[in-house]
Amino acid sequence: MEIDRFEPHKPDNAVKPSPLQALDSFQATEDPKAITTPDIGTESALGFKVGTLGLLLDASIFCEIVDQAKVSPLPNVQPWLSGVLNLRGNIVPVVDLHILVEQNKAGNAKTRHLLAVDRGKKTVAFWIDGYPQMLNTALLHTTTQLILPDILQQAVTQYRLQDTQIWLNISLDKLFKSLTHHTVQAGA
Repeated sequence: MEIDRFEPHKPDNAVKPSPLQALDSFQATEDPKAITTPDIGTESALGFKVGTLGLLLDASIFCEIVDQAKVSPLPNVQPWLSGVLNLRGNIVPVVDLHILVEQNKAGNAKTRHLLAVDRGKKTVAFWIDGYPQMLNTALLHTTTQLILPDILQQAVTQYRLQDTQIWLNISLDKLFKSLTHHTVQAGA
């Protein structure tokens, strides 16, 4: 039986650069300015459900599922504000639209996920049912306006229908203005 013998590592006699020299000599393989996000098309939207209602966001908005986050409740706030979470050092408000849409009914805790929308200090998280999906809005038919709670109605830019599922295009800016206005009125 033959035994393999390993030779101990012998140090190179070559001169090694300092860490700063090594970093200065780094050559990127791609031009970072040339890296772009994939073309998702103008007819794409991110769809997610809140109860029985489908909501659509522009597909160009950065979104991510945040499942292992601890939501810290806040005292003396509106019922739809579940609290805040720490997402990479940013304090992110967590909004439960179920309370606005379904009149104080929280969603099923087993199928709920947190959807963080936008980046940095503009990030907000929503409780959603299931996982979001990319939808081709060209395949959705425009439909008539629904009766929704006023606080949500102001944020809807378009009503769409796919089979029996109603999808609402929402403007985040309008939604936040509506929530802020509602909070100020409730506090007055």
